[in-house]
Amino acid sequence: GTVAVAQKRVSSKQRRLSLSEYRDTYLQVPKITDRKPVFVSGEVRDRLDEVVRRLGGRGMSASGFVENLARLHLEAYREDIEQWRKL
Repeated sequence: GTVAVAQKRVSSKQRRLSLSEYRDTYLQVPKITDRKPVFVSGEVRDRLDEVVRRLGGRGMSASGFVENLARLHLEAYREDIEQWRKL
């Protein structure tokens, strides 16, 4: 989980992960207590569903995948976002 965040911080191009690292980082079922809807395009949704179906385990969903992506992104860029907010 969080250990991967530090490694993930690579300019605009993300470091490529092995399948097991990818699964550990993005395809673990997150705990979501206060659910709110977020909309994505049909094309993106289809691609997310395909990744989850092929690579995710039991209980994993496109919503969980998006939650993990967003959490990791926000954590990786937390300091930058704080700085940019002040501009």
